[in-house]
Amino acid sequence: MNSITTKKSLPPIHGLLALALLLVVGAQWASAQNCGCTNNLCCSRWGYCGTGDAYCGAGCQAGPCYASQGGRNLANIVTDAFFNGIVNRAGANCPGRGFYTRSAFLQAARSYPQFGTGSQDVARREVAAFFAHVTHETGCKFSF
Repeated sequence: MNSITTKKSLPPIHGLLALALLLVVGAQWASAQNCGCTNNLCCSRWGYCGTGDAYCGAGCQAGPCYASQGGRNLANIVTDAFFNGIVNRAGANCPGRGFYTRSAFLQAARSYPQFGTGSQDVARREVAAFFAHVTHETGCKFSF
């Protein structure tokens, strides 16, 4: 007696469900890469724009994200008032006076994840030292 064993295949509905799940997950992943948030909002790990820990904390993709080390938020130290106060003290003849915006500074700082981390005092000292160094190197005099 010959016995032929056949391999059972999954019903077609299972394949369609798997394909649908793959498309949904892929669409979420793709949308998260192109958040399109304004400069003052963070792009969360899920691709939504907003502020606070859910958006600017772990998994933040773009915007004024919190620092990865120690949970320090550099944007809370370098506020608009702080940044504009420094820029406005530069002499009118300073060629770099309008070169950086606060947003550009925060974006550049994210390339250095250890910058502005640690205790609040240490982070403030690092920021102060950075701006003092920039002032010295550019040769721009500050008026007080």
